[in-house]
Order: sequence, then C-alpha cells, then structure tokens
Amino acid sequence: MFIQALKKSTLQVLSKKNFQEFIASSPHRQNLWFKSMEYLIYTQLEREKDILISSPHTRYERVLKRSPQVFQYVPHKYIASYLRMSPETLSRLKKS
Repeated sequence: MFIQALKKSTLQVLSKKNFQEFIASSPHRQNLWFKSMEYLIYTQLEREKDILISSPHTRYERVLKRSPQVFQYVPHKYIASYLRMSPETLSRLKKS
C-alpha cells in the first residue's frame, strides 16, 4: 500500500502500543474501533465486488456520484488505477 498526500497535510504519530492502550482503556473506544474496522472491511469488500462484477462505466458513475470532488484534486491516472481501468478508458468515459 502506498499513501501520498495530495495537498498540504499534518500528520500525528502514535505508537502501536500507545494506541492499543488507548483503545483498551474504554469499552466505548473498543466498540467504536470495532465498528470502524467493520465498516472499513465491508466497504473494501463492496469495492472488490464492484470491480469484479460491474462495468467500467458503472464504476466510474458510482465514484462520480459518491465523490465528485475527487476529480478536481486527484490526478486521473490515480483514479483510473483505483477503478482498475486504463487512463484512456477513464478519459473516454468522462467524455461520454
């Protein structure tokens, strides 16, 4: 996995041990962490299913509907990669 900031960002770092202690210190935090992980896993599975089953046009339309601002900030080659299509295919879909 590769993460790159597309605009000026500030990061805060917490060691794994300190993070685990923070989560374990409260049942509410544990529940929130569990729900967050559940959501992330579910959305990742939905994305994988979408990529395997849906057409490139459908994938493009879903991203456009869900996050239209992404096309203003993210280079098209990265959007195409995320959608698992060539930049040329994405360009054709945008024109149609």
